[in-house]
Amino acid sequence: MTTKMRQLPITDLARVATMDPPLRREALEQVKDGGGSGSYRPTREKLPDIVNRRPGVFASERASWDIIRKDLIRLSKSDKEENMNLRAARAIYDYCVAEKVQARELVGFPLSFSVGLKLTCWSPALFIYPDRAAVPFFDMRRKYGLTPRAVAFMFSVMHIALRENNPDYDIVELETLRLSNTPSRAVQPISEQGVRLYTYDELEVMVSETHALWVEIQAKRGEERRRSGDKWGKDSLFGE
Repeated sequence: MTTKMRQLPITDLARVATMDPPLRREALEQVKDGGGSGSYRPTREKLPDIVNRRPGVFASERASWDIIRKDLIRLSKSDKEENMNLRAARAIYDYCVAEKVQARELVGFPLSFSVGLKLTCWSPALFIYPDRAAVPFFDMRRKYGLTPRAVAFMFSVMHIALRENNPDYDIVELETLRLSNTPSRAVQPISEQGVRLYTYDELEVMVSETHALWVEIQAKRGEERRRSGDKWGKDSLFGE
């Protein structure tokens, strides 16, 4: 009987793919199958309300934090997961309020690679600030978040998938919104200014090599689990 290979979360893919090749295997060996002791899936599910993403061009009334909070508690699977999501979501909510962000629906298609991966390195919203427009990616992890090279990887995928393939986004900026490793998880914006973007060919090589290693590691883990009689858990998702 075959088992479905777990997808490598996009943050891990960007972080590992941009490492020097001799370091990639060890880094991938450290990526856990189950995604650790908690997931930011509740926050990601509630992002449209947290950032007040709405269709059309007119701003609408922002959902109250109390309603979002109750939904996050309902979606969380443990006290620890509840706490981490409440902190992360509140930081994003407060950032959008403080920066007067008006979020709109973002139309974009994943960037495809020869190994069959299709990457979406952005959050599904276009941020309209008072003085600019930007496409964000939220880096929520406290540990094993995006390195500077990984940020360049994300920006590169975003640039090719969105700006090169859609002239409507020519003047739209790209940004990573990192949640700080502090009790408040305050948002720290990272601009694309001064970042050297990778070409598609460079991305293709990094993605292909990293994916091949991940397939090999997953096959090894699957064999070890079959020998021990354990079953696979739930599949992890990109962006967790």
